[in-house]
Amino acid sequence: MKASLVRLDDYERKNRGQFTDIVQFNKASALERLREYDQAAALYRKVAETNGKLGTEAAKNAQILDDFLRIFDRAVPTDDPFKYIAGLDEKVAAWNQLIQKHKGTQYEFLARVEEERIDRAKVAFVEANRYRLKEGNQLTIVGFSQLVTKHRQSKNIYRYLIDFGDFYMRLAKEYASQYDPEGLTFDSNLLDQFVKSALKLYAEVVQVDGVIEKIEAQGKIEAARGFLEKITRLNR
Repeated sequence: MKASLVRLDDYERKNRGQFTDIVQFNKASALERLREYDQAAALYRKVAETNGKLGTEAAKNAQILDDFLRIFDRAVPTDDPFKYIAGLDEKVAAWNQLIQKHKGTQYEFLARVEEERIDRAKVAFVEANRYRLKEGNQLTIVGFSQLVTKHRQSKNIYRYLIDFGDFYMRLAKEYASQYDPEGLTFDSNLLDQFVKSALKLYAEVVQVDGVIEKIEAQGKIEAARGFLEKITRLNR
């Protein structure tokens, strides 16, 4: 989409006044896919003002993007963590309404992208504030589980699986820091559970050929195994 904008700008400079409505319409299409909804809507409105064949469609697209911007720009309360999460949930519900409304069009998928971003932001927020929340670690695990289940078809799924695995490894390392592995109170089964949960998630990524995250996941598997072996030896 970025390359398309560059080439359209180049065409426009070299061919002043030619096919203006077509050029602007295609610029708007590229911009909306780059999530620059305000710029895309402005260009669609310019096309709608012309007498070209694209005017009607451009006007309709501009109106849809105005709906996008109303959700995108909606303020979320920041004075309370629960109000913040509730505000994000409201945004998710609003995006879901647009998904259903524009089923089968490009706007369904753009709305899905926005819904997914909010879902990921919710998990990130809970993870960052897990010590302030009751059972914060468990809430984070539930959030990640819902994220990878709901967005299984996303292009970002392998990133989410790695992030989920990283969280389990963070729990394992925090536990090993809190409780001396050489002491009697150390629960090796709990540590083993954390690490094996991480390994399972990393392995899911490694099994997929052709994804860039595969190499990263392979390295994390080796690191997790090395960490588990080290702590296990200390606990003997």
